[in-house]
Amino acid sequence: MFRRFPIIYSTRHSSTLLSTLDGLTNRTSGDKLLTYSEKFSKLYEKSAPETRKSIFLDLVANFSVNRDALNHAISLYSKNDQMYPEIRTAATATYVKLIQSIGNLPSGVGQVCEMRANVLALLKRETDRNSSASLRHIELALREVLTSWFCIGNLKLERLTWSSPGDILQKVAEYEAVHPVRGLTDFRKRLGPLRRCFYFSHEALPRNPLVMVHVALVEEIADSVQEITKRGEPTGREEDQTTAIYYSITSTQPGLSGIDLGNMLIKRVATQLQKDVPSVKVHSTLSPVPGFRPWLIRNLKGNSEYPSIVDSKVITWVSELAEKTVTAEEATEFLLRVVSNEKTEKGQLNAIRNILMYACAQYLYKAKRNGMAINSVANFHIRNGAELYRLNWNGDTSHRGINNSFGIMVNYRYNLDKVHENSAAYTERHEMAISDTVLELL
Repeated sequence: MFRRFPIIYSTRHSSTLLSTLDGLTNRTSGDKLLTYSEKFSKLYEKSAPETRKSIFLDLVANFSVNRDALNHAISLYSKNDQMYPEIRTAATATYVKLIQSIGNLPSGVGQVCEMRANVLALLKRETDRNSSASLRHIELALREVLTSWFCIGNLKLERLTWSSPGDILQKVAEYEAVHPVRGLTDFRKRLGPLRRCFYFSHEALPRNPLVMVHVALVEEIADSVQEITKRGEPTGREEDQTTAIYYSITSTQPGLSGIDLGNMLIKRVATQLQKDVPSVKVHSTLSPVPGFRPWLIRNLKGNSEYPSIVDSKVITWVSELAEKTVTAEEATEFLLRVVSNEKTEKGQLNAIRNILMYACAQYLYKAKRNGMAINSVANFHIRNGAELYRLNWNGDTSHRGINNSFGIMVNYRYNLDKVHENSAAYTERHEMAISDTVLELL
């Protein structure tokens, strides 16, 4: 008999959930499982957002792994090693089977996406260790199920053009988060000559772009997003362009965070462009550096996990600016005054350009947690097999770009012949592919 342990502070919800799923086990037949899924789906839909946490916690408490069944399966395996499927079945939590079955319902895949988005939001706010552990179990189950549903074979690559359905065009414009669309003219340009926009769709979420990328076809690796997004049509012939610049990648579904759709999209688009525009041989991003400014401020205040960037090289640079020899404390105080002021003029930033580029290179290449880059964008591209290729001063001179990273942008170059090798080196040995251009900054 499966043992149930209701959570004491959600008695009413636990009782409702137990009555809804009474009799459910991980060996329930497919038809019955679908009936349970329908009941749970309705319960979840009718529940208020603030009560859904209790539903997730009750699922873990009452429909997890049956320990007796698992111990029995282990006993059978110890006598006959051909019985390992029994262990796999017994070790699968009942709520995993339920989640898988929800995907067979109309709009069920969308509901599972919404459930994971809900759990991820709850995890960010949760302070109780036991509740966090239970929510992480649910999040892992949801992520594994969604990963299997949103594999490359189930995704359709689509190119957005001005002839695409109006509702799709509107969604792409509204979802764009990296470089917000500045009106109709700007949007038309992003879909016009020497430009591309691609997105992934999934038949279970019709008319919903899941992740999208904007691409500029240019003659060399770009160092300024303003040059790409400036007013006016780009000039030149498509067959003369040698480089694809991926300057904006946006995921639209919070519930699919971490499923790696962006990685798959970039590689699919690169393959497609090689067919459509054979002259394009180089593939590179022009990426922001979110978090660099607050990280640098924390570092200068001594609150960063990474050692202070104020070393002998930085002290020498500050001393040259001050026209006198300064101490480490004086250099730190000076830099804090400049970088902490959001109204700092560009001339002041230009004066410490060497220091900011030096600090940014350290932030991207050396500042790590568990061997991986702490900057999420860097970690994403390096993990996907890209090379940290170049840092660009005045890469994004918008208010947002200055506020995030003093205008610095980064090129992550994808050498399609080396992405698998680079990815393996990073994920397995924490070795980051980096160009000599960036190394020279260090």
